[in-house]
Amino acid sequence: MTLHNDDGLSHSVGRPPALPSINGGKTKSLKFPKRTAHIAVILVAISVFLTQSARALPAVEPIPESQQAALAMKILDTYQAPIPGKPPKKLHVVYYTPAGREPEPRYRERLEPLLEDIRAFYREGLQEQGFRPEGFALDRDTSGKLAIHLVRGKEPESAFPEWEGRNGGNTGAPEGGQRVRSECRPALEAAGISFEHETVLIFCNLATWDEKAKTFRHHSPYFGTSDQASGLCFVMDSVIQNLDDLTKKEPVIEDAEWGRESLGKFNTIFIGGIAHELGHAFSLPHCGERWDEKARGTSLMGAGNHTYREERRGEGKGTFLAMASAMRLAGRPLFSGSSKGETDAGQMIEQCDLLLSTNITRADLAGRRGRLRLEGAIQGSPPIYGVIAYFDSLHDGGYHAPTATSVPDAQGRFAIEVSDLASCASGDLRIEFCHANGAVSSRRLAFSVGPDGALDLTQWEMRRALEPIAQAVADRRHSAAEAALRELEAGPAPVLAKDIARKLAATLEDGPKPSPADAPANLAELPLGDARAQTAEVGWAAPAANRMPVIDGILSPLLDCGKLYATGLYAHSPSRYTYELGEKWQRLRGEAGLHTLEQSYAAGVVFIIKADGKEVYRSRTIRGPGKASYDVKLAGVKVLDLIVEKAGDQNGNNWSLWLEPTLSR
Repeated sequence: MTLHNDDGLSHSVGRPPALPSINGGKTKSLKFPKRTAHIAVILVAISVFLTQSARALPAVEPIPESQQAALAMKILDTYQAPIPGKPPKKLHVVYYTPAGREPEPRYRERLEPLLEDIRAFYREGLQEQGFRPEGFALDRDTSGKLAIHLVRGKEPESAFPEWEGRNGGNTGAPEGGQRVRSECRPALEAAGISFEHETVLIFCNLATWDEKAKTFRHHSPYFGTSDQASGLCFVMDSVIQNLDDLTKKEPVIEDAEWGRESLGKFNTIFIGGIAHELGHAFSLPHCGERWDEKARGTSLMGAGNHTYREERRGEGKGTFLAMASAMRLAGRPLFSGSSKGETDAGQMIEQCDLLLSTNITRADLAGRRGRLRLEGAIQGSPPIYGVIAYFDSLHDGGYHAPTATSVPDAQGRFAIEVSDLASCASGDLRIEFCHANGAVSSRRLAFSVGPDGALDLTQWEMRRALEPIAQAVADRRHSAAEAALRELEAGPAPVLAKDIARKLAATLEDGPKPSPADAPANLAELPLGDARAQTAEVGWAAPAANRMPVIDGILSPLLDCGKLYATGLYAHSPSRYTYELGEKWQRLRGEAGLHTLEQSYAAGVVFIIKADGKEVYRSRTIRGPGKASYDVKLAGVKVLDLIVEKAGDQNGNNWSLWLEPTLSR
């Protein structure tokens, strides 16, 4: 289950043949083996695995978005037929109020029209993109009214953490959500509703409104999460959360989180917040707007909660449902009306050939900056009806990531083209393959865009060259790693790629490493990844040098922090590596950061260096793609400590890395 806070390979047998160029562009190619898919609300990276020389694929043209829904529905209808007369899935609504507190006034009368408006938003968004506009169904009682399960908690309101402060986030949200969930479970089970097989929306009565002072604050858990068969969403309720007040520019209130705002803007943010977090419960990841979508407003799964229905006040363009979101919803049982294969765990990518290039064919993209073409051939079981690409240049959790979509043809071929990608040193291309049972398989590729808008595929080439040995090392197959290393060293791969490959292969050996205090005197430099630590401890998994431990969705051992590094230390917080120096080294240089795949979700870390127990370096708080660099003098130092601490109360996803920390004489 993935939380959204508001978050056996054989080696290559040769280099790929040259691929045909379109419009003089550059092309890189890759072939994926048959592999079981990983299903998640947001993409968990799957390493790019190379099994044999990629073959040139027949050129295909991108399908206009206006034609994609009809093609996707044909694939879905063929798989799902016949569709049941009654929807097999509904959205279930719970109202939670802590011990000693009554529900907010008129909560039933307020929440039903509010949810109907959100339902209409999704229905209209699907229809605008060409899909059938059924949307999702709400659970209703025998009289036809919205069914709301009232749960009176045993925990007092004081048991739920307060907000850190304006825009600071509710650091206790996951823990608070777990507490609410456990208190609601008995009531739902008594009604025959399972958290593990249904989609549930919980309104939490954990807000305070001062009518006289016009001040508001809340400390409700506020996030959405899902897996293939279920979804869960936590939001807050307040007496001033009211659909009828969306149009009101008065009064102006003081919101502890968002500052001064009109009552209408307040309702835009929080009703839009319900729509956004429900999106996560419906399995949608974050996504932003492409340049050609900006005229429509803001993507719901970007910052669309801040613009929801604002056009009703005449204050903006409002919020829209991006094609990427609509495509993914189309196969979700809550929206498709079919639960066929919903609980199947055997979805599989049977064939996946991908080509990444600058070969743009669309006339409307010609001459624009930051152009990228993704094409390929994909076959899966259950069948794949849609391909979604997220182009994340900012590593901000995907809030601003533009998207593009396609539908595979009868041979599984597709093409996606985008332009105006933001300049970035380490862009993240996340590809989703939507199976007809609602499951999603994913792949992840790297790109970069220079300040002049020119696309750079160097990182893609580097990672492609290293994948055979990376997977052999991940599987601990010594002979395969040795063979992959020999082939790479004999070829034209970059020097850095060969250095990384040698270091990776060496991690499979159990040979002794020198303590820095005992290293030969004629050794001018010593990477700490090649040295023996006196002690080593990490906050998750096991200590590792010159590689990542392969665990929890990080399936590649490559030291990846936007770019690849040959040496380093895995150091999930809280962690400490201690080395005996014996007063024999003068300096330590290097960098530090978070693993690329966790930069969007890490709580934040601080890197600390101590010399003989005295702190000689402390980084700023590192979150996202930021890195720390250090150059520390060590003359006369006997003991060196490399420490990583969590930056706040939370420690989730703090996959920290010491990058090329190197001692010198």
